[in-house]
Amino acid sequence: MIIFIILISFYLEGILSNIINISFLIPLFTLLSLIIIYPYLFNRKKDYFIICFIIGLLYDIGYTDTIFLNAFIFLLIGYIIHLINIVITNNWFNVIIISLFVITIYRLITYLVLIFINYLKPNIELLINSILNSLIINIIYIIVIYKVTDIISRKKGIYKMN
Repeated sequence: MIIFIILISFYLEGILSNIINISFLIPLFTLLSLIIIYPYLFNRKKDYFIICFIIGLLYDIGYTDTIFLNAFIFLLIGYIIHLINIVITNNWFNVIIISLFVITIYRLITYLVLIFINYLKPNIELLINSILNSLIINIIYIIVIYKVTDIISRKKGIYKMN
């Protein structure tokens, strides 16, 4: 199920990025898949962090012109997801809250890196727009994928942390 979630997220993000070129619909499905797979790997944290790094590396190779940047960002965000899941339970509302936080952190980190390497000049409006433009489609996606995986988990008796 974990591989299925990651592959669907990765490919759907690529398809939507190429088909829908609307500035307020910027998918981050691959990143959000880290939130969905965490409960299935709760007892295997080392595996979860390795998967985060590998997904980030594949994201770098498939969607960006960087190498290892997203691998480390995904690993960091995976750790943040782990810390958040220690404090709050896993339900659809909390998954949305975590998603909002993850999108914001990802956009902030990439924005700061782009400023640091002088690719962008500091512009807080640009940062806010990038965050807001990521929210609509990603929140819809996280709700749908959470509900689908929850239904499948219940039908198949797959363990996940609650």
